[in-house]
Amino acid sequence: MLIAITALENSLQSEIDPRFGRAAYYMIINTETGEVTAHNNSDGVGAANGAGTGAAQILSEYGVEALYTGSVGPKAAEVLNQAKIPYYENITGTVQGVLDQLKAGGIPQNNAQSEQNNSAPIENQPAANGTPAGAPQCPGALPGVGQGMGFGAGRGMGRGMGAGRGAGRGQGRGMCRR
Repeated sequence: MLIAITALENSLQSEIDPRFGRAAYYMIINTETGEVTAHNNSDGVGAANGAGTGAAQILSEYGVEALYTGSVGPKAAEVLNQAKIPYYENITGTVQGVLDQLKAGGIPQNNAQSEQNNSAPIENQPAANGTPAGAPQCPGALPGVGQGMGFGAGRGMGRGMGAGRGAGRGQGRGMCRR
């Protein structure tokens, strides 16, 4: 398995770099062969913007299958998710320490992707019919939660043809009259 660990220096004894996009190095390690490649991220460190998304693309090009770092920003997380690279945040210590923990079957599963799905307390989880627990039970009146992509026509006075792609994140409210 090919993994990446952010590092402050080009060494297995280096401390984990808490930043993903602006990490000084990406230590790319083949966990089966022990081969280590250090990617110098000087371009990302000095980038005006887009450091995280660029870093995620670099890891994807290497064929990395998991990332261990301090913190991943929202735009970089989106690119990592699209590339199907799971990432583990709040990792501290040294690169070698992470490798040792992995060999021993460790490293807590604090993947941002799975935390979002399991973070709600049990009492706030939706019932089988989709209604949040504790919400009034009304036939045919379920609360709506939309996350569709809006494809606006953009018929303003400008010359552009519109085709806006807003990320609609509506919170519809079901009606219940008793």
